[in-house]
Amino acid sequence: MISADYLRKLDQNGLLLLEKIISEKKVRLIKKKLEKILDKRIKKNQFVGDERNLILWNYFFDDKSLLDLLELPLVDKILKQILDPNYVLQSSVAQSRSIFKKELKVKKKAKLGISWHTDSRYLNRKKISKGFSYLVILALDDFDKNNGTRYIPKSHNFSKQPKRSFSKLELKKLKVKTLKMKAGSVCIMDTGTYHQAGEPTLNSRWSIFSIYTGWFVKPYFDYSKIYKKFKMTENTKRILHYFSRPPEIDHVRGTLSKNFDQKAK
Repeated sequence: MISADYLRKLDQNGLLLLEKIISEKKVRLIKKKLEKILDKRIKKNQFVGDERNLILWNYFFDDKSLLDLLELPLVDKILKQILDPNYVLQSSVAQSRSIFKKELKVKKKAKLGISWHTDSRYLNRKKISKGFSYLVILALDDFDKNNGTRYIPKSHNFSKQPKRSFSKLELKKLKVKTLKMKAGSVCIMDTGTYHQAGEPTLNSRWSIFSIYTGWFVKPYFDYSKIYKKFKMTENTKRILHYFSRPPEIDHVRGTLSKNFDQKAK
């Protein structure tokens, strides 16, 4: 059973910090693998963000060992309790929030997370609910006062979507803070929390940003190619929507296809 203190902090503050749950040795290995994937994607002229924020969507498709980052044991236990035992991945991206020292020679560039935003879901501009989904931030380098993600404390309780920008006076009133944590640490954050990407610096700042939610929510990507490419544990398959895809069309209500797991209902 997960500590009640963890659940209380998440509910009250909208975030929970788990210190150094990955070893320094493993962090260094993960970074080397991400750098290798980055080099490969640049050579193939694939999308990798821009010079101030390098982005690797679905990094685990290039290296099966990185699938382990989707189900860190302690995080998995917490998500099963605060969401649902059948929770799933909505998206996962590796980011290097640092200044790339040379021009990226790729066809398409784009920025991510620069303005104030949430990763929650809204209908008619109103948030569906607090605790609808959670952002799991894995620091692979230190998040400090200069490069850490900025956030507005307890904004997970707000029902409206944030403005894309705030004045200095507004931010002062909202008591904006900077997320600070050591490499190997994880922050679980309610996706309704107002946040903004940290400032890029010349220092390395790799991280993994993953969003998890209920099994019935559509992912950003169709992960079916992953099932065909790799053999995975049942838990990883579940996280990647293997058991929560819609059934094939049938004339009998309630008939399930081989792609749908009745337990997920």
